[in-house]
Amino acid sequence: MATYSEQERRQASKEASAWFVLLQEDPEDSGQRTRFEAWRASSPLNAQAWEIMQRTVGVIARMPPQNTGNWQRSQQRSRWWSRRFAMQGVTVLAAAACVALVVFPYMAVRLQADCMTTTAETRNVTLADGSTARLAPQSAIAIDYSNGRRQIRLLTGEAFFAVKHDPARPFVVMAGAVRTTDIGTVFDVRRKGADVIVAVRDGRVKVEGGAALQGGQELGAGEVLDVQEKGAYRSTITPDHVGAWGEGWLVADEEPMSDVVDRLRPWLGAHVVMASPHAARHITGVYNLAAPQEALRAVAKAQASEIYRFSSWFEVVR
Repeated sequence: MATYSEQERRQASKEASAWFVLLQEDPEDSGQRTRFEAWRASSPLNAQAWEIMQRTVGVIARMPPQNTGNWQRSQQRSRWWSRRFAMQGVTVLAAAACVALVVFPYMAVRLQADCMTTTAETRNVTLADGSTARLAPQSAIAIDYSNGRRQIRLLTGEAFFAVKHDPARPFVVMAGAVRTTDIGTVFDVRRKGADVIVAVRDGRVKVEGGAALQGGQELGAGEVLDVQEKGAYRSTITPDHVGAWGEGWLVADEEPMSDVVDRLRPWLGAHVVMASPHAARHITGVYNLAAPQEALRAVAKAQASEIYRFSSWFEVVR
């Protein structure tokens, strides 16, 4: 029996939500129905996510009459009004489907965090030894400087560190099972589901932990290590691009569109679901994080995709 990571389960749930919205939008599109059936059949996890979505639909269908009356009356009105009420139903459904994915993890992180940020918020934190941590939006850290330790736990999101080197007290960042130790460094750490990405702007770090990092690896300026469940993958980047989000820029260098959208999500007020057939195509560009919605449109346009906005908090890229 196949086992799936939490990241894979979250992605399947997001895709199921996107497919529900798209099928509601145009139920007579046979091509879209064929693509949906192919998606559902491609993985047992997709089929399970769709089953959960259908159960959620059933819960909403059993809402008390005073809540369903508007839907029933809308069937007697014009096509425009029917579509309007249908979209209202979709946003309610999306809210119900996403509660477990958004609210519960947020509360769990909140109880552990010493410092955290919200959507589109960054924060600079000066630590007791003079080192600094800059938190990206929707990020959280826990700080432990007790008993001679200098340890930061990145609970969620991304953080950029400038470290005061002290050989007697190593500076350590824990992100899940991945341990990054400073060797006189300016570096960035990002959690992406179960994956951890470490990039160095200046100096060196040692990255250890997890089955993919037996013996650990050292990184220097301009080097990136993407630690995944199945392996650890090295690449290079212009050193000044590491942590560029702190200066208000998202720099994409031959990255899949889905990854670029993922990096934009913490800056956007809406929940963005990726359903584009071009999600794996690579993008190179520089995007202004002071205008994240325009950046999202530019990313979608670059790969012949469109953005469908169903409410102020729910969008689909396809």
